[in-house]
Order: sequence, then C-alpha cells, then structure tokens
Amino acid sequence: MNTANPLKPAKNLVQTIAKQIAQEPWEILKQAEGQVTGADEQVQQQEAPVQQEASDNSERDKIRSQRLMQALQAELDEIKKKKEQEKLLKAQQEQMAKEEEKKITPPLVEPAVKKGRRLFNFGKKTQMQRQQTQTERPLPPSG
Repeated sequence: MNTANPLKPAKNLVQTIAKQIAQEPWEILKQAEGQVTGADEQVQQQEAPVQQEASDNSERDKIRSQRLMQALQAELDEIKKKKEQEKLLKAQQEQMAKEEEKKITPPLVEPAVKKGRRLFNFGKKTQMQRQQTQTERPLPPSG
C-alpha cells in the first residue's frame, strides 16, 4: 500500500470497473441483481486481496499466541496450586503422625524418689548424747 496517496488503489479500482462497464454494458444488470439478492457480498469476499488474507493470518496468529499464553499461564497457576496443596497435605500428615506417635507411646513416668537420709540431721541424736555425757578435761599446762 502506498502511504503517500491512500486513495490510489481505490482510484485504480474505479478505473478498471469503468473500463469493464464500457466494454460490457449488460454486466451492470447482472451485478445489480447480485446486489439486490445479497450475492454481491459473497463475490466481494472471494475477491479479497492477498494482503487482507495475510493480515487476517497475522491477526489469527496473534489471537492464537495470546490464547496459547493464557493457557500456559493457567497451567502454571494450576501447578502452583497443586504444589501448595501438596505442601499443606504433607504438613497435615506429619502432624497426624506426631499425634499418633504421642498416643501410641505412653508418656515417661519419672521414678519416685526415695526418702533421703537427711544428711543435715544425721547423728544429731548421738551428738546430743555425747554432749550430755562429756566431761571437761583439764588441759596440761603448756610450758
């Protein structure tokens, strides 16, 4: 397409149509019938230029790639959700296993401590008796 004069292709098209009309005047009536019945739209669609098909293909490619990207993104999101669910499930299973282990093994019972011998009171009775019976002994003179 020429960007300098966007009407040039339309002008060329009009000129070719005018030449056809001058050569075959009865073709106008045939085309008029198609326009009235709507068959003209089908003819125009068949006469679409290759550039339009290329642009349609590029648009289709863009749409297809966008859909593919969306599908891939959705798949990634789904994988992330599955991983999170697996982590949660694993944590729950570990917690359940710990609880079952606590239920199975009875808690440790500390042995009862024997009564001590009372080291601080040891021998007080005998010491009291000694003090009562003890006599004073005179110390020899030092000298």
